[in-house]
This record gives sequence, C-alpha cells and structure tokens, in this order.
Amino acid sequence: MSQTSLSETYKVPVARPVAADAGWVWPLGVFVLALIPRLLDLGSRPFWLDEIFTLNRASLTPGALILDSFQNHHMPSFFLMLAPLTHLAHAQFWLRLPSALFGAAAVALVFVIASRVAGRLAGVVAALVLGLSPTVLAFAQEARSYTLMMTLVLIALYGVVRLAQNLPAAAEGWRGTERAGWLCFTLGTAAALDVLGDALPWLLAANLIFLCLLPFAPAPGRLARQLLGADAMIATLTVPFYALMLHFQQQSVTYSLGWIPPLDAGRLWYTLGSVYLMHVADWVSFRFLHHGALPGVVWLVDALLLSALAAAGWRLRRGPAMLVTLGIAFLFLPCLFIVISLWHPVLLPRYLLWSAAPFAILTGIGMASLLEGWSTPRARLAMLGLAGLFLVNLLPYYHNETKPRWDVAAGMLAQEMQPGDVLYLSDNGALPILKYYLPATAQAMALNNTAGNLTQAEQALAAGKRVWVVYGHAGQTVATPREFYAGVKSMGTPNLVEAAGKRITIALFDPSAQLASCTALGQQIGLCS
Repeated sequence: MSQTSLSETYKVPVARPVAADAGWVWPLGVFVLALIPRLLDLGSRPFWLDEIFTLNRASLTPGALILDSFQNHHMPSFFLMLAPLTHLAHAQFWLRLPSALFGAAAVALVFVIASRVAGRLAGVVAALVLGLSPTVLAFAQEARSYTLMMTLVLIALYGVVRLAQNLPAAAEGWRGTERAGWLCFTLGTAAALDVLGDALPWLLAANLIFLCLLPFAPAPGRLARQLLGADAMIATLTVPFYALMLHFQQQSVTYSLGWIPPLDAGRLWYTLGSVYLMHVADWVSFRFLHHGALPGVVWLVDALLLSALAAAGWRLRRGPAMLVTLGIAFLFLPCLFIVISLWHPVLLPRYLLWSAAPFAILTGIGMASLLEGWSTPRARLAMLGLAGLFLVNLLPYYHNETKPRWDVAAGMLAQEMQPGDVLYLSDNGALPILKYYLPATAQAMALNNTAGNLTQAEQALAAGKRVWVVYGHAGQTVATPREFYAGVKSMGTPNLVEAAGKRITIALFDPSAQLASCTALGQQIGLCS
C-alpha cells in the first residue's frame, strides 16, 4: 500500500481547513470579537485575594519574585510577564489585560481546531460556546495565569489534532510533513507546564490520546517512538523548573489545597455546570447566580449543548481517531479530578478550565452536524439566534457583584474609623486587600490595631474601645454571614450596621454611645433581633 493510500485509509475525514480558504482573516476576526466582552468592565471589578497575591508578587524584584513563586508552588513566568505592568496606573485593568488577550486567543484557537475538523460552521459555534461562556470569560478578566495556560494547551491540542488527522505522517516525526503538529504539541505542552503545574493533566491526557491512537496508525511502533521523543523534550524544558520548586517550596501541595470544601452533589453540579454548561457562577459562595437571568434560558442552553455533544459523538463515530482525541481531551480532566476528590477535594472550576475548550469544539462539531442540509441563510439565522441566546445567558455575569467590594469597604473605613478604633475581620485574608485599597494616610489607623479573633475584639470593647466588625471574604468559602454573626452577638447590639456592596457588612460597636440600634440589615444577617 502506498503512502498516499495509507494516509487516506487512516486519516479522519475533515472539512477543508479555514486557513486554506481565507488565511488568518476569520481567526483574526474571531479574536477581535472575542476580545470585546473580555474588555468590557475589565477594570471596574475590585481585586480579590488571588489577584492581590499576583500584584504583590509581580511587584517584587526579579530574584525575590522567582523565589516567592517557587515557595508557593507557582512558576514565575506569568508574574515576570506582568512585572512591567505593575508600574502603570489603573492596575485593575492592566494586570488583567494579558488574561483578556490570551482568553480571546483561546477562542480563536478553538475556532481554528473545530473548523479544521468539521468546517467553518463548527468553528463558529465552538467559538460562540467558549467565547460567551460566563466562567471562561470570568477567568479572562482575572489577573491570574489560567487563560494563558489554556491558550498554550490549545496550541498543543491543535498539534495533536493535526497528527491524529494524518497518522502516517505523524509517525514520520519531525522529518515528515506533520512536523508542525509535533512542534505545536511539544512546545505548547512545555510552555503550559512552565506557566502552571495545572497543565500536568494535559500531558497525561495527551499521552493517553496517543496510546489510544496506536491501533489506528499504520506504523504504531514508529509513532510510539516519536511520542517518547516529544515527551523527553518536554521533560527537558520543564523538569529543571519543577525541581527548583520542590527544593524551595515551604509547604506541601496537599496542605495548600486544604481549604477546598469536600466534594458533594452540589459542589459537583456547581463545577460541571459552570465550566461546561455556561451557568453563571458565584465565585465566592460556590453557587450559581440567578439574579437578572431570564427564566428558562439556562435550561435551554443546557439542552442545546448536551444535544450538540451527543450529535458530535454520533458524527465522529466515522472517524474514531478524532473521537478519541477530542473525547479524551474533554473527559480526562474532570474524571481525574472527581476521582482524586474522593480522597482529597480538588474539584474547582479553575482546575478544569482548559477542558472547556475541547468541550466547545465538540459542541461546535455536533451543532454543525445538526444543521447539515440547512440553507446558508437559515444556518446564518440559526447562528445569530444562538449568539443572542448565549448573550442573554451571559448578562447576569455583568449585572451581578461577582467579587466582594473591598474597595468600597476600604473607603468607608477610611472615612469613619478614628484613632484607637479596633478592626475585627471575619476573614484575615482581607488584610492585604484592604491595605491596597486604603489611602496611605488611613492604613496605620485602620490596620495597626486589628483584633485577630473574637476574644480580642471582646477585650477591646470591654476596655472602652470602639470595635468595627467586618464580615466579608477575601476568597472562596461556603460560610454564611449568619454563621459568623451568631458568635458576635456576645458583643451586644451594634450602634451602626452598613453594607459595602452585597457581600460585605460593617458593624460598629461603640461602648461610649448612648443608643444602640438594630436595623433591617442587622436583622437580615442575624447580627441582632
């Protein structure tokens, strides 16, 4: 059998790549369109704890930055990239801008991969799913490295898809016609690992994909040797950095993940629904946001996505190599983390983020197959309707307060606290956030006299000092305000209860005041009755 016939035998039938038709015009257009919602309100939401860590680390000198990253189980590359941006005004915008750019690039890559597999219509749908996913969009507006890692994983996945489409050429390795596939897989994977250790499951998934592709390859031994060579190059480019991390780490990875709540049905639905089914997630409370959502829209979106996913499986049955490639890329990560969470909880949307991309590719392929036979005008109308539906589903993300307004709380405390007042926080992780948002003139007054626990706050109150009790979380938690304020009742009735946004309440206990009051807000949060 000739090389050409082997290629035709084992190659998955695909539509002609978009690049052959219009170069980079379509991917560039997708990138620009995907960037628009990522830039919208980019700098308006305040930093929360994770982003303050990013700001503080990126503001260090290069040597201190690298050491601090390794000590806290992070690669320094992302923070080194952000370091020049810390000197610019409006840090909330500039530190998040790279994530927005990488997030838009990820959408363009999803378009390219889906178009390569099943045509432009599949690429458009896949780009809509990923581009208008509330969770993916939220991470593209975070000063964290998750969207950069996802983009690099997608470059690697693009390489794997190319190789899966032409297994005879893949077996030829770097000297064959698919050297670009091996280059994308190897360098994309190595770069992702050099940004974030969360990319390790992708390397495992990719190796599993290649192992499952061996039966479809005309020369499985040669393909396996090419894979081993790629893995060796990836290890060369990454292992030294992880060795340094292990040398300098201050605590184990398991210990640093100890705050994650145990896995239960609610947590599982929250994670899978937010990452894959385009539900708008509340990052603080591990719940979905429903305020501002039109009734029935989210369930209609769920039905369409699941139907498209099933249709993709049916369509790709004729090309099992591609079904294996995209199926494992999608399923490996959530299945792995669910199993691990039975032993130690690790299931969080941020750790599953990159698997949302192959899910979007599959739904794009499936939706395109459902629309096969439709006339071009009807297909375009369907795309407009789908885009409109996804936009309506996305609106609650912009309408809701997704992060605690510590900027507002800092402004209120700076204005109302007096010298000698004591600050008692429900979450001491808020201290570095308040330090960032408090004016320099108010930092010493507000933060130097901070009660670390309820007993210290009670002692300060008994000593005649005014105590400001602030409920609000710096990061994610399942705790509620009623649980916290149930313990604070021992301090009596507050003289003042104020709200800083929807997630933070500030109560003043003043022993010198003649009157105490229980407002409607105080009753609502259980601070008084």
